[in-house]
Amino acid sequence: MNQHAVQQITQNRPSAVPTEIRRVEGREWWLWGFAIVITLALTLGIISFTFPWFSRQSDASYWFGLREWVRGLAALVLLFDLYAVYQHLQLQRIRRQLAEQHALRHAEEKYRAIFEDAVIGIFQVTPEGRPLSINRALAHMHGYDSPEQLLAETSNVARQLFVDPGRMGELARALEENDVVRAAEVEVYRRDRTKKWLLMNLRAVRDDGGNIALHEGTVEDITDRKIAEERVQYLAYYDALTGLPNRTLLYDRLSKALAGARRQKDKVALLFLDLDRFKNINDSLGHSVGDLLLKEAAERLKNTARGQDTVARLAGDEFLIVLTDVKDIPDAAVAAERFMDAITAEFVVQGHPLNVSCSLGISIFPEHGQDGETLIKHADAAMYSAKDYGRDSFRFFTADMNAQAVERLTLENSLRLALDRQELFLEYQPQMDMGTGRVTGLEALLRWQHPELGLVPPDKFIRIAENSGLIMPIGEWVLRTACSQARKWQDAGLPPVPVAVNVSAVQFRQEGFRELIRRVLHETGLASQYLELELTESLLLSNADVRFLVLNDLKAMGLKLAIDDFGTGYSSFSYLKHFPVSKLKIDRSFVSDVAVNPDDAAITAAIISMAKSLNLKVIAEGVENEAQMSFLRAHHCDEIQGFYFSKPLSADDVLDKLRGTQGPGQSSEQSSERRALSQSTAK
Repeated sequence: MNQHAVQQITQNRPSAVPTEIRRVEGREWWLWGFAIVITLALTLGIISFTFPWFSRQSDASYWFGLREWVRGLAALVLLFDLYAVYQHLQLQRIRRQLAEQHALRHAEEKYRAIFEDAVIGIFQVTPEGRPLSINRALAHMHGYDSPEQLLAETSNVARQLFVDPGRMGELARALEENDVVRAAEVEVYRRDRTKKWLLMNLRAVRDDGGNIALHEGTVEDITDRKIAEERVQYLAYYDALTGLPNRTLLYDRLSKALAGARRQKDKVALLFLDLDRFKNINDSLGHSVGDLLLKEAAERLKNTARGQDTVARLAGDEFLIVLTDVKDIPDAAVAAERFMDAITAEFVVQGHPLNVSCSLGISIFPEHGQDGETLIKHADAAMYSAKDYGRDSFRFFTADMNAQAVERLTLENSLRLALDRQELFLEYQPQMDMGTGRVTGLEALLRWQHPELGLVPPDKFIRIAENSGLIMPIGEWVLRTACSQARKWQDAGLPPVPVAVNVSAVQFRQEGFRELIRRVLHETGLASQYLELELTESLLLSNADVRFLVLNDLKAMGLKLAIDDFGTGYSSFSYLKHFPVSKLKIDRSFVSDVAVNPDDAAITAAIISMAKSLNLKVIAEGVENEAQMSFLRAHHCDEIQGFYFSKPLSADDVLDKLRGTQGPGQSSEQSSERRALSQSTAK
């Protein structure tokens, strides 16, 4: 079998290769078998001629015949063996050729399978861009059903598939210089004209003359990676929730705005805007509603701003607006009113009508600072000033505001260490029954003795504690200390009276608040009827359904519940019948002028009357003189609290108060002390 025959076999009938190999091997065994038979015949012939010699029957003709026969047979065997060796060598060569052709065919089939089934795209194109060969994966990347469909519909890759046709020329020039291009990112079209990103590795295939005959390479779909990279890039400069510039992009734009203002000698205004009581919405309606409200607020601010202005979200419900080309300071005030009007218009979020106000602080370049950091800090201070003045307003920065901001930061840092340093302590202000003059309860009042600033008023640090989250550990410490002290007084043989503890809205909303109350009562050994919780109106009305369940659980535990500072919030009696409260506390702002201001007198009298109709006890706080006492007695107020009866006392002084005789009728010396105390600020 010659080489041509082998090629014909392998090309025309690849499956016949193993069969032909078996035929060749069969012929080889036949030749060797025949050689063995001839050899055996020669051996038998020699043996047959040998027997006569042993019997001495041989003669001259015998020996001649034997010699001739052996010579002829040996020549025949030699020739046949040579032929067998030749055929064996030929068969070995054919076997090798067949094996090589079979291996080549197997490799081709394997490569074809890899080419067709690869998860990455594989291609060959001419230097002009005509596709020659592609696999199924590449066809699918471009949105085609099969490679044949792509080849039929695409005549030029650069013009039909590349988003940037010039990119093909760039790759061709790189291949001309280097023969290889690795990790080239190319944006391409799919069949439906949507876009994808591909990562290409290309190689130039040259002909015998050294000219590029074709381009071949592999392609990987990196669209998801590019989308992720773009998302990361976006999040580096924009807020994920609102789509507004974040702090990083804000600083970049602010620095450019300030540089431009310096050149043009213009002003730049920074408006620091914070939504009022946004936390109440978040806690009452849920974070999903809060997020939707923030998105809508951001959209309104963006639509209100000019194209050259920047509206950024800093954090939570805080936004910063950079106004450029401000000619005069009053222009910033006009803009502030415009942004506030946009926010105060009613929102409707998931069917909830929401009326939101905002507080806004303004700082001006160059009057209030020369750099962005200073201007933002001053605008922030002005915003806090607006909140302190009742919210829903704006304020320009002043030097005093900066001092207040520094003081607020100093207090917050010191407050974080106050518990560990045992700088916090409690005082207890007795509450008196107006009918009997006896102590009916004690309100626990938090005090802070700062090592450098002295006694810090509660109205200065309570809000800081709430905003910073420190109210949680501080509130638990107050609750535990008050309950423990009340139990100690009872163990000392004093008549048991309830101790009242103010509960912050932040503390009340924490998950596990009821469990905290149970744990503290159990650990201190105080019976639940001797703990009274004072809650504000706004706390009760935010997410009233949830609050109602919590209050019912607290009431079922045996606690007393009171509404503190009544009259300063919603002041609606319609909700009182739904909540398991037992006492109303009239705010000191009404009591202080009750004897001289007809409006305060009318409001106080109405509160007492309505509370009586609902079978609620009424206690007036901030009672400091006889005139107030007489008015309250005349309108049948149940209890009072204030300097007229007693100033806040230390735990040791409460012992004497509970053991002594309570009520009015003290000596003139005690009355003088009371009058002196009434000049100070009450609780």
